[in-house]
Amino acid sequence: MRKHIIVSAVFVGLAVSLFFAASVQAQLYNPDVDLPKPTGMEKSLTKMGRGISNIVFGWAEVPVTFDRNLKKGKPLGYLVGVAPVLGSARAVMRTGTGVFETLTFPFSDKDVNFNPVLEPEFLF
Repeated sequence: MRKHIIVSAVFVGLAVSLFFAASVQAQLYNPDVDLPKPTGMEKSLTKMGRGISNIVFGWAEVPVTFDRNLKKGKPLGYLVGVAPVLGSARAVMRTGTGVFETLTFPFSDKDVNFNPVLEPEFLF
């Protein structure tokens, strides 16, 4: 008798669990629909932050360029002669772009001018 009660309790518990589990559905997530579109103010502040970041970290293009070429397996002559020149040119470009983006963030067209000028958008 006691064995039948235990089996019945397990069966009822399993049936109740399956009943509640059948009504659960996974939520569909689509970031294009579920996330709100950024406003013009958010886009302009992102542009300002990107500009300030490029001004502050523009100098870091020199060691980053050296490291990227080192990982590609470039020869020592290239790393000592060419990589610093490329890094310096990229540092000037990144710093200049940072100045441009920092100065023009409040005057940008709401639809066009919030895209990054350089890739990657942020160095780090």
